[in-house]
Amino acid sequence: MKVEKRQVTCVILGIILALACFFVDRQEPGLAGGRGIGRNSYGQGEKEQIVIVKGLLTEKTPVDVRIGERQYTGEEAAQAIQSAVEELSAEMSGDNESLERVRGNLKLTSWLDEYGVAVQWQPEDTELISPSGEVFNRDCPENGTETLLTARLRAGERSEEYIFRLTVFPPGGSAEEKKVAAFKRFLAEEEEKQKHSEVFLLPAQFEGEDISYTVKKGRDYLAFPLLGVLAAVLLPLKDRQKEKEEKKNREQQMMMDYSEILSRLVVFLGAGLPVRKAWEKIVADYMQTAEDNGKRAAYEEMASAYHQMQRGVPEIRAYSEFGNRCRVLPYRKLAGILEQNVKNGSKSLAPILETEMENAFEQRKNLARRLGEEASTKLLLPLFMMLLIVMVMISVPAFLAFGI
Repeated sequence: MKVEKRQVTCVILGIILALACFFVDRQEPGLAGGRGIGRNSYGQGEKEQIVIVKGLLTEKTPVDVRIGERQYTGEEAAQAIQSAVEELSAEMSGDNESLERVRGNLKLTSWLDEYGVAVQWQPEDTELISPSGEVFNRDCPENGTETLLTARLRAGERSEEYIFRLTVFPPGGSAEEKKVAAFKRFLAEEEEKQKHSEVFLLPAQFEGEDISYTVKKGRDYLAFPLLGVLAAVLLPLKDRQKEKEEKKNREQQMMMDYSEILSRLVVFLGAGLPVRKAWEKIVADYMQTAEDNGKRAAYEEMASAYHQMQRGVPEIRAYSEFGNRCRVLPYRKLAGILEQNVKNGSKSLAPILETEMENAFEQRKNLARRLGEEASTKLLLPLFMMLLIVMVMISVPAFLAFGI
């Protein structure tokens, strides 16, 4: 048996991965001093370790050992909380100058991994500072607002509270930003003065300067180029879907006409007409009624085959091209039967067509049944929508009558 290179490569890769796992496993720390298992640090949760016990039973026994996290003593917890407070004091101001001049969001940490200390924050005014450290200082006065922020620290079973005093000022920034903030406050004052009026008149001057206003326009018009591009992309899909639908409708129409065409062929052949004359008679009858009843794809293809015969195209070739143009299996079969009749002069053409006609009528019944099922399925959505509307029309007045 021949071994391929890729098979060898797979085996080698498997061995390499096994060796890598072996060495990684051997590098993991074992038991300290033969029986010591390191605990997780403060606040890191318990640890699970499977150890192989020798001497407990006659055989080595695996045992799952659960080791809780390390716990603080009273003095250690106090020291950890004190260290955590010092770190919080240094970090909580975030990008602000200090806690005495707060203009931006605070950095409020909920867990200090280094000390294993959990922190819960409680602002004095939650409309000014959120527990997550977000500062809402847009409406603060220029001289600032003093507030308190309480930090509840927990290390193990010990818990302590520390209160920080802060002064929150309005958002800082450039001279332009400060001027805009002052203008907004001025607008709020003007709006309060005009609160009884029907229309709020924007001030014509601010700080001795004349100002004017315009309404910000939407940019919904920018969606139209995008919609145009989307339409350009979807148009070919729509055309393909339309072609597919037209092809399906054409095939269904031809299948519905197939049994009728065979029936008329059988009648004319039974009356003594040759196949070509019967074909000509069917086409002539169709042409007389086409304007009133509309065009039918199968009869149009028969007319094309008849015109080919009139132009001198051999009858057998006209039938062959007729079947190819129809692109539907029953018509291909009919074309094949007629070709064999022209070649061999078969005397059993009428019985063959009669048998084919019976099958065609059966196919037509099945097709009509399937189309009816599809039509009933398409009507389900409108029916459900009408049912929903009726239910709403009945239930809403009932709820309103009960005051719901």
